[in-house]
Amino acid sequence: MALIDELRSLLGEAHVLGPEKLSLRDPGWCKTSQAAGLLVRPADAAELAAVLTATPGMGIVPQGGLTGLVEGTESHPGQLIVSFERMNRIELIDPAQGMALVGAGVTLAELDAALEPYGLMAGVDIGARDSCTIGGMVSTNAGGIRVLRYGMMRAGVLGLEVVLADGAVLDLTSPLMKNNAGYDLKQVFIGSEGTLGLVTKVALRLFPRPKAIATALVGIAPEALSSFMPRLRAALGDDLAAIEGMWPACYRYCAASQGLTRLPLAEGPGLFLTLEAFGPDDQTAREALEAALVPALEDGTIKDAVIAQSEAERATIWRIREGGGLIGSGGEPGYHYDVSLKLADLDPYVQALEAACAGLEGVSVLVLGHVGDGNLHLSLMLDGPLHPREVVDAAVYGTLRQFQGGSVSAEHGIGLEKLAALKAAQPAPVRAAMLALKAAYDPENRLNPGKVLG
Repeated sequence: MALIDELRSLLGEAHVLGPEKLSLRDPGWCKTSQAAGLLVRPADAAELAAVLTATPGMGIVPQGGLTGLVEGTESHPGQLIVSFERMNRIELIDPAQGMALVGAGVTLAELDAALEPYGLMAGVDIGARDSCTIGGMVSTNAGGIRVLRYGMMRAGVLGLEVVLADGAVLDLTSPLMKNNAGYDLKQVFIGSEGTLGLVTKVALRLFPRPKAIATALVGIAPEALSSFMPRLRAALGDDLAAIEGMWPACYRYCAASQGLTRLPLAEGPGLFLTLEAFGPDDQTAREALEAALVPALEDGTIKDAVIAQSEAERATIWRIREGGGLIGSGGEPGYHYDVSLKLADLDPYVQALEAACAGLEGVSVLVLGHVGDGNLHLSLMLDGPLHPREVVDAAVYGTLRQFQGGSVSAEHGIGLEKLAALKAAQPAPVRAAMLALKAAYDPENRLNPGKVLG
C-alpha cells in the first residue's frame, strides 16, 4: 500500500490502476499483459522519471497499443506496468522541416489524420494502425507494407526522448536530417523493445502523401520472382511502394474467411502478388503500372494480372491481403512466425518448410509476407493433435538454418517467444556485445525484464 500511495501522490489517483480496474482492460495479443496487477499512466518524461526513481529495483513493463505478437508485454506480480496512453499529444508538425514531434502514446492513425491536411504522412504503415502507438513502433522497429519505399521505422526517426532505468532523461529529439555530433544514441533504443530505455517522445521524418495509388494483383510462378522484381523496380523506380505476396493456400483462406467468392484472380500458378505504385494522378499511375506489367505478361514471366480500376476494386485486393490478420483470430489453434530471407530463398524456404511439416499430423502451413523486402509471415495451423511449440519451432527455425543469411525475426521482434531461436542463431561475440549493452544501460535488468535477451 505504501508504494501505491506514493505512486498516487506522483501521478494522481486516477492514473494508478490496481487489479480490479486492470481486469476490465483488453490485454491485447498477449493474454498475460495485465498479470502484474499494477499499472501507472504517467503524462510525460518527468512523471515517468519520478516513477522509476520511486521504485528502485522493481521490474518495469512498458506497454503501448498491445499489438505486439511475441509476448513482449507479458508481466508478472511484483512488476509495474507503464502505459503511455496519456503521452498522446502531437506537439509539433513542421511542414518546412518535414518533421513532427509526437508523444509515444499517439497512434499511427491519429498521426496520419493530423498530417493529412498538410499533404504529409509517416512512411511506415501497418495493419494495426488504429491501435499501434508511435512509441511502440519505435521500440519494435516496425515495418509493414511500404518498407520497400520508406524503410523500417528506424529510417524515419530523427530523434527521441528516452527515460533510462535510473530515471535519467535523454533529450535526443533533434529535428535535423544531418547530425553527426558524437554517437547517434537514438539508434540504440530503436528496436530494443523497451529493454534499454523507455521512449516518451519521437521526432519523425515526414513524407509527401501520394496523390494517387495504383494497385494490381499478379499471378506468378514462384521461381520467376527473382527475375521479375528487378524489372519491376527498374520500370517504376521510387514510385514502387509495395510488393506483397500470398501463397495459394493462404490466399484461399483469407478470401474464404471473409466470405469473398468473386476473386480478382482465380487459382493461379503458385504465388499472388499485390503491387502498389504511386503517381501524380490515377490514370498516370495505372498506366505506369500497366506498362511495367505488360512485357512480363508477354514473355511469360508473370501468368496473369488485374489492375484495380476503382477504389472498390482496390479495396477488395487489399481486403484479401489484410485478411492475413484474421488468421487464428477466432481462437483456432496454431503458431505464428515472421522470418526474413533473401529474395531467391523465399519459395525454396516455403517448400522446405511444407516438407518438414508433412510429418506433423494435422499441421497446415499458411504463408504471406512483404516479399519485396524478404519478409514472410507464417501461420502453422493445427487441426489435430496440439503439437508442442518446441516441435513446431524446430520445423520453422531448423528449416531456416538451411538458408544462409536468414533472420528469425523480420519485424515482430523477439519478446519472450523467440528467446531460444535468437540465442541459437546469434554468434557468441554478437550476443556478448548485446549483453554488454544491456548491462551498461540497465544493470539491474529492470526494463522489460526477461525480454529479448532473457
